[in-house]
Amino acid sequence: MISAKGREELRTLLGSGLVQDWEGADRTLKQVARLLLSQRPDLMRLYFEPAAWEAITAMEQRQAATTILALLKAAVIAENGNPPIHDASQARFYVTSGLRAYVDAAMDWYRRHPEHCPPGLKDRKPPLLQLTTDN
Repeated sequence: MISAKGREELRTLLGSGLVQDWEGADRTLKQVARLLLSQRPDLMRLYFEPAAWEAITAMEQRQAATTILALLKAAVIAENGNPPIHDASQARFYVTSGLRAYVDAAMDWYRRHPEHCPPGLKDRKPPLLQLTTDN
C-alpha cells in the first residue's frame, strides 16, 4: 500500500536522526501527516500506491487520517526490520499500525506484561483496513 517513493521518504526520515525511539516516531509521523494533509495533500498521495490512495480518499476525513497514520506506522515497522517488542511505547506503536501481525505481536507482549496494557485495549476494534505483510 505504501509506494516506493513513500518507503524512500520514510527511510530518509528514519535515517535523519530526528527519530530516536518509538514515541518519537509516533510524534513525527503525526506531525508529518498533519502537515502534508493540511498543506500538501498532493505530496501525501505520493506515499501510497494509487489503489490505496483511492480507497483512502473515499473514506470520511477522520477515518482517512487514521488509516494514513496506521499505514505509515506499519511501513516504519517494516523498514526497521520488524524488531521484537521490548517496551510499552513500541507495543503501543505496533498496536496502532493496524497490521494484524504487528497488532498480534503487541497483544502477545501485553499478555506477558499486563501492567503495561492500556485500559480498553482488549475491546479494540479490528483495523480499518485489513493490511497484509506484503505492503
